Amino acid sequence: MSETGRILIEKLDIYAYHGFFSEEERLGQRFVLDLVLDADLRAAAVSDRLTDTVDYGRAVAIVTDAFTAQRYHLLEGAARAVALAIFNAFPTVAGVEVTLRKPAPPIPATLGSVGIQLRFKRED
Repeated sequence: MSETGRILIEKLDIYAYHGFFSEEERLGQRFVLDLVLDADLRAAAVSDRLTDTVDYGRAVAIVTDAFTAQRYHLLEGAARAVALAIFNAFPTVAGVEVTLRKPAPPIPATLGSVGIQLRFKRED
């Protein structure tokens, strides 16, 4: 039996200053992140100990720090920083999928959000 799987962190709301336009840098805006972490969960399934899995609270703190540590013009750069921070903090995570949305982008249109979705695999 295999317990490898996915850890989900959904709708993480972070205020930051990413974007290409000067008003985004000056005013900032909300971003919404969804994360899927591919991890080997076998040890945690057997032991039932937090130390054998990805601590969601710690992951959220690490993502928030990585996302706000510097300003990015593009969502792609911010998503990459998040994935690298997760890989550095959690050796059992083999892959990270980051969905990153701007709920109120500075464009003249009526829409729910704009965003990207990127998948990253740990390099051996």
